[in-house]
Amino acid sequence: MILSIRLCLRHSGRISNRKKIIFKSGLNVVVGPNGSGKSSLLEALFNCPDCVCTYDADTNIQYFNSEIMNPHRNDAAFRGPQGSLIKVRAMFSSHGETMRDVLRFTPLKPGDCFLLDEPDSGHDIQWVFKIRQGLEILAKHGCQIIVASHHPVFWDAENMIELKRGYMDQAWAKFRESLY
Repeated sequence: MILSIRLCLRHSGRISNRKKIIFKSGLNVVVGPNGSGKSSLLEALFNCPDCVCTYDADTNIQYFNSEIMNPHRNDAAFRGPQGSLIKVRAMFSSHGETMRDVLRFTPLKPGDCFLLDEPDSGHDIQWVFKIRQGLEILAKHGCQIIVASHHPVFWDAENMIELKRGYMDQAWAKFRESLY
């Protein structure tokens, strides 16, 4: 499990001028407006050699960016047999079906960390709830989940990491306003 990250100079400038971020077990949700550094934070956690992560033990980290579900994207971000299966199925499936496959086929065990960049992207509210439920099941089985999301369905996690102070209050106000 990742306990914290001390951001390198490059990433601290991209991530709302933060230097250190602390994570908890279970579901962690990173929120903020576009450009506040949500995706940059996940990328720093996954593969920045200059950022310093603190772990509680040897931790396997899996990273999933919903953009790799785009069948026209030519990269090997999701490797191995499971990654190949997900990429092929993504060509013929909806985002919801592909996300279901990601949750089903990503090899995770207690103590592992799963980073997800906007898993709610392109989904209706019912699928977003299903994704949230799937992530909660993984968290209950001992996996640490760190999600970057704009979606209010994720905004009641035990550990909320707000990259721009006051963003959630502003977003809730806009959301309530849109209901009337």
